[in-house]
Amino acid sequence: MNVKSRPLLKCIKSAGYATAFLCAMALSATIAAPAHAENVKVRVGATVSIDASSAAFCLALDNGAFAKAGLDIDLKTFVQSNQKYDIFKAGGLDFDVNMGAINAAQLYGSGVPIVVLRAVVPADIWAVIARQDSTLTKPSDFKDKKFGVVSLAGINYGATYLAFKTENIELMKDVKVSTLPPAGLITALENGDIDGATTYEPFLTPALKTGRVKLLFRPGDIYEQKFHEPFIALTLATRKEYLDKNRAALAKIVLIMEETMASLPQHTDEAAKAILNHMPEMKMSQATAKELLDRYVPHAIKAQNTPPFIKSVQNLYDRLLEAKQLEQPVKAADFWTKL
Repeated sequence: MNVKSRPLLKCIKSAGYATAFLCAMALSATIAAPAHAENVKVRVGATVSIDASSAAFCLALDNGAFAKAGLDIDLKTFVQSNQKYDIFKAGGLDFDVNMGAINAAQLYGSGVPIVVLRAVVPADIWAVIARQDSTLTKPSDFKDKKFGVVSLAGINYGATYLAFKTENIELMKDVKVSTLPPAGLITALENGDIDGATTYEPFLTPALKTGRVKLLFRPGDIYEQKFHEPFIALTLATRKEYLDKNRAALAKIVLIMEETMASLPQHTDEAAKAILNHMPEMKMSQATAKELLDRYVPHAIKAQNTPPFIKSVQNLYDRLLEAKQLEQPVKAADFWTKL
């Protein structure tokens, strides 16, 4: 006798054949109904940024895509990326919406069990600017000049270093570099305290709209023109122990992100509203947010973590090692994976 039929036979014998149908129905419902599964909780970190990855995540959060997939998202936003990375290192975050590819390598090299699931954004939101009356136009013009960066680590510095390197300019050797916060860079530039700076969105466009500064070039463009590979800026990343326990949940997140980013060009109005809803620290109008998304969303990286793409990641890391952005060599294939 089939094991599943024994409760039904017992029910029939004890209650009589008149109630057999009701017993069968009750048992059938018990067998067919799956046990109640709780939503998978995901502690997510995101740096406040007007990039395609952040916009897609916020839009999917607002339209319920994550909730429908059984994901309980706990989003924490950070104005300063270093705060996010400190919490990630301590195990306080499970997933990062826009982790810097350089930071991922730095964390992995220091022993943090990080896994990069997908590249999402190239270095297109970073740009080198100068005063409106400046005669400087290209990296080599900044030899012996004063230049500002947000920090001596991460995309801001790494992209600038490699762009300058294409014209044989060693950033820390040939240029007088100082570090300032984004708002401070603009002020120092306008006051003539520095000759140029690398800034990024959402600070770039408002600065250009004042008419007091101008865009000279984008370091990511120079890198791509030189090496015929994108400067990979932002990624989707997780911790290895979380991936081991929640692979299916992370696969859902990546799929939702891919589908949302693919449809983002047709939904920048909704995405602008969503990103400002979850990242009010940007302090910009919805119209401005939409303008920036319309500009940058088409550049989002569509490539998967295939062997050829991971080879381009490795090439970037090898160049960053030379730039002393990495303290030791890292092997991209060891921590970049495809779900």
